[in-house]
Amino acid sequence: MKNEKVKAWFNQFLAEAEKPFSKQWYIAYGKVIFGCLLFAITDFLTVVPYGMAPGGVYGLMSVFNNLWGWPMDKVIYMDLPLFFLGLIVLGGNLGVKTLVSVIFTWLFTYVTENIFYVPQFGYIPLIHSGEFINVDTFNALSSQIQELYLPVRGAGNGVIFEYFKPDYLLNSIVGGLGYGIGIALIFSAGATSGGMDVITMILHRSTHIPLGTMVMIVDSAVALTSFAIGGDIRLPIFSIILIFVESKVIDMVVDNKVNKTLLIITDNMEGMKSLILKDLERSGTVFKGRGLYLNSEKNMIYTTVNKKEYNKIKYSAKQLDPKCFITVISNTETLGEGFTELPD
Repeated sequence: MKNEKVKAWFNQFLAEAEKPFSKQWYIAYGKVIFGCLLFAITDFLTVVPYGMAPGGVYGLMSVFNNLWGWPMDKVIYMDLPLFFLGLIVLGGNLGVKTLVSVIFTWLFTYVTENIFYVPQFGYIPLIHSGEFINVDTFNALSSQIQELYLPVRGAGNGVIFEYFKPDYLLNSIVGGLGYGIGIALIFSAGATSGGMDVITMILHRSTHIPLGTMVMIVDSAVALTSFAIGGDIRLPIFSIILIFVESKVIDMVVDNKVNKTLLIITDNMEGMKSLILKDLERSGTVFKGRGLYLNSEKNMIYTTVNKKEYNKIKYSAKQLDPKCFITVISNTETLGEGFTELPD
């Protein structure tokens, strides 16, 4: 069974949703690549200098960087194994674009780290209050004032050269905006960012806890690890604030809370059923009818999915049945199993 999942995933290279080098192909992969670039830049300007951990493997690596000076590009050693674990366990739920997302995020991380890291200083934050101060000036301050400053740690050696006065709240908002837009672009192209998304999906499948709830649990657990940096409780709190801003931006860009009701007329009933039942773990209702023009019998699937699942169907429909017909209805509220619980 697992071998079949792996084969099905590799078949995506031969049958992509967008025709290679078409306008849709350039748009989809352009979104993924630009989203990865924005994510990497935001990471080095807001997250790493502050020692925050707003979820994901990059949040965890930020903690390792601040504790032990590990370069951020080492994140690939966590990201790729998690991707291949997800490939084995989840199969078709991880598409080709997700692998592209993992590779380009790491590539941009490698490049931007060399741009934003200054050997004599460390990482320069985008947001801070006041001027940077050197070690001698810092040591001359009273202990109460010293506690207001967060050290900038250099990657690779952990040596502290200079300090800055942080503005946690503004930094969390700006970081959440950058992260949110970057990840939303990746999601809107039908990909995921890999990494902890894989762990989240595996836990969701085994525990049946709603996916949105599981995302918050996993990301918040990672955020708590930032407490290890100097025992500062502000770091986990503001990391969670960044996660909250990020999630709201993703909702606005991807429109994830507006579900899609689909009416699908297809001659490949088995292929479409497999996509909905196995890959998306959704259900639906099958109706039989007759075409108005030819009076031939037709099958129609009625189902409701979220925006991310809708993108999966939209980008898979043509390879399943080039002549299928899909009517899409946006709805702002869906009650029942898998969506909002029915009220008492």
